[in-house]
Amino acid sequence: MNIFNKVSLQSMLKNKTRTIVTIIGIMLSTALICSVTTSFATIKQYAIDYYEFTEGKWHGMVQNADAEAYDIIDNSDKIKDKCVLSYIGYADIGSSNDFKPYLYISGFKEDEEGIAPIHITSGRLPENKNEILLPDHLSDNGEVNYKEGDVIILDIGDRKLNKEILDDIRTNNTQLSSFDITEATDSFILKQDSPLIASEDDDGYVLTAENIDVRVTRKYTVVGIYERPSFEEYFSPGYTALTVPDEYTEDTQYTIFYRMNRTSDIYSFVKDNELGGRVHTNLLMFKGISRYESFYGVVYGLISIVIGLIMFGSIMLIFNAFSISVSERTKQFGLLSSIGATKKQLRKMVRYEAAALSIIGIPFGILLGLAGMWVTFLAIGSRFTLFIWSSYNVPMRVCISPTAIIAACIIAFITIIVSAWIPSRRATKISAVEAIRQNSDIKQKKNIRTPKIIYKIFGLPGMLAHKYFKRSKKKYRATIISLFMSIVLFISAYSFTVYLVSAVNDTNSTFGMDYVFYMYDTEEKHDEKFYNDLLTKIRSTEYITDAAYTYEHHDFVYVNENDIRTESIDNQDFEMYEEMNSLPSAEGCKTLHSSLYFLDDEHFRQLLQNYSLSEKDFMDKNAPRGIAFDDLLSFDNETGRTVRTKIFNKDDFVLSFKEVNEMDDYYFSYVNEEGKAVFNSINDSLSKEVPLEECIRDTDVHIGKVISERPFYISDNKVVLIYPYSMINEVLGYEPEYISAKYSINSSDIKGGYNKLLNLFKNEDLPKTSFINYAEGVESNRSVIIIIKVFAYGFIILISLIAAANVFNTITTNINLRRRDFAMLKSVGMDDKGMRKMLNFECILYGTKALIYGLPVSVGVTYLIYRSIRRGIDTEFFIPWTAVGIAVLSVFIVVFVTMMFSMNKIKKDNPIDALKNENL
Repeated sequence: MNIFNKVSLQSMLKNKTRTIVTIIGIMLSTALICSVTTSFATIKQYAIDYYEFTEGKWHGMVQNADAEAYDIIDNSDKIKDKCVLSYIGYADIGSSNDFKPYLYISGFKEDEEGIAPIHITSGRLPENKNEILLPDHLSDNGEVNYKEGDVIILDIGDRKLNKEILDDIRTNNTQLSSFDITEATDSFILKQDSPLIASEDDDGYVLTAENIDVRVTRKYTVVGIYERPSFEEYFSPGYTALTVPDEYTEDTQYTIFYRMNRTSDIYSFVKDNELGGRVHTNLLMFKGISRYESFYGVVYGLISIVIGLIMFGSIMLIFNAFSISVSERTKQFGLLSSIGATKKQLRKMVRYEAAALSIIGIPFGILLGLAGMWVTFLAIGSRFTLFIWSSYNVPMRVCISPTAIIAACIIAFITIIVSAWIPSRRATKISAVEAIRQNSDIKQKKNIRTPKIIYKIFGLPGMLAHKYFKRSKKKYRATIISLFMSIVLFISAYSFTVYLVSAVNDTNSTFGMDYVFYMYDTEEKHDEKFYNDLLTKIRSTEYITDAAYTYEHHDFVYVNENDIRTESIDNQDFEMYEEMNSLPSAEGCKTLHSSLYFLDDEHFRQLLQNYSLSEKDFMDKNAPRGIAFDDLLSFDNETGRTVRTKIFNKDDFVLSFKEVNEMDDYYFSYVNEEGKAVFNSINDSLSKEVPLEECIRDTDVHIGKVISERPFYISDNKVVLIYPYSMINEVLGYEPEYISAKYSINSSDIKGGYNKLLNLFKNEDLPKTSFINYAEGVESNRSVIIIIKVFAYGFIILISLIAAANVFNTITTNINLRRRDFAMLKSVGMDDKGMRKMLNFECILYGTKALIYGLPVSVGVTYLIYRSIRRGIDTEFFIPWTAVGIAVLSVFIVVFVTMMFSMNKIKKDNPIDALKNENL
């Protein structure tokens, strides 16, 4: 050990208080860095565990696969393991759910447990072909109850479409609930995962256009019950039951889940073998595998900004500790320099001190960070299970990741070295004489003029503070830089959170509502009072937070090109809709597929209030105006970006749409090459051709406001035109023969609200088959959003604490270094009131200067965050004015509070002792 290192160690030992303070600063900074890296590692691992449990450990999945696809996967050396569900057949199980009448029997075989999400609640897996595992929602949803040990006999076969039944359904109702079959053979085998082909008659009974072609009758013993599997589609016509597979043949249909030896090979494997199917994007994303470079562009950009913010804050925090050390040792550096020490040797002394303190501070900081995160997750980890409606009730616990710890150590060490290097450079720039005399901070200026406004408001103390500031800018500069950094950190962290949460919300396709209930008109037409009464009952149900009903009318509308944004005029969707629309487009207009939402009057009035719109203008029955929702998101497969499209360029305009007049016993089919409308008979194979001008009516609708914020009752990803329900006839120009009301419902408790509503509909004798639980299908996406929000806002708190600590440390250090100055002012007669006036002026000076520099830089960092997010999703730039307001207010509050705290300590000083003390 050389002499300079010994001097550094002796200096640290002699100044134990300063050394301890510096170590605490390093520990705090390292703990903050470690908590961030550990949080990311914890979230990542929790998400992986969650998706592996709820959706399975598979990387790729193929449905309706044939023998060729099975052989490709089975024989590939790139495949690690697989799970196979083979098609055996359907059986009528006598379910009370008219749209889910079957039991779907599948042969189940997996190489390793957990590839497919099979979670047994009781019993075990089947071990032979005479045993069967039933899903739990067979009893909950279908009211078919079996228990372990029961023996069931099933007539198993294929679903077939029956043309005679289909024609009979058409006679009653041309619109089928699943999709409209325009052509069908006498017998057509349906795909195993296709929805039920059915319709409701005038009395509300379900008519099916299919039946089971029985192939075999089998006896099964129930050996267990398992949770509803995530791979069973919500609209699947059968409850998935598992048994041991039959012998595979060339005609066997498979659903195959598979995992790769190298996870990163999944996308190339699917593409090279033309397998299609699905890739487990949620799981792969958290494992670091994404198909699109844009995703990692967003991730790496945001990580760089986060790390930059943390390092910037930490450097300022540790810098203050080393600044105290260097300031106190400036005289020592001058003496060493006077006896021959070079600037390089002096800088090495500071770096040696930083390294020595790092050896102590970093390990303890890592332990402190891990302990803090362990306590945090212990306290709030179990709350994450409340956001997840599944059997995954594992609380989030801290994940001790070696990678995260090593990254924290490296970042912390770099931060400490940089923090020590800055004051060491400053200390070695001054000459030996100046260092010994310690007068380099004071700049002598002959004439320093103080503005009259300062003297008038703050008097002599304000004038003295102003002159001191002009002569000793370095001491003030540290405080202003610290405040400047606090403003930038807080606003940037807030911007980061808002942009990130907004992007996750946009890219995760989630419905705004939790449940939907469809109420159809049959022979008994329901009036508006009936719908409003039912709405009141739904909204008064326990756990229900809000509900609205809409009548939806879908059609092609025509938009004048003058009302379309310039950047959207060449949108390819216009051409696609032009081809889809069988009716000719209007001259000078673009064709757009739109939905007219007739919203219950209460919520329509609420929407008007939200945008300060006049009820008189929008609800005039003689000239009703609508509100257009215009903010469409679509995923671009080529670039991997989520693209945002806005169509309209103004608020006030007129749209038009064409409709075909109804004809008794006929339904409109298409427009032929001669430009005539072709109508097909409902009862036979006859058809009619009618000139378009004789059967088409034009309707204009007036739009008075365009909005981009999606209300919870809008689920369509298209332009939506919103009008009050009471004006259906006035807007459409006729009274619809049948009306269906869609109730969009939100709940504070997904499961509890669902069960309460089921009881309500049962008591009101309403069909529960029309009640759809959307939240169940999108709960995993919502859980991710909630988790990101929790940690994003936690990040704001973390950065705010760093900023506050920096401000407090800087101001208290500055006040401590000025103890002799304050003692001198006291000795010449300045009282406490005068001292407060001087400090009040300094507080205003600090805050104003910091805001002048901090706010523009914060806007710049916000723009960088926006550019990073925009690489993955088309979003608009905005300034978080809420954060700006909080920052402006907080700056002055923190400065005033810190000043008062510091001065209360200095009041106790003896002026004579303070003047004699040369270490200040």
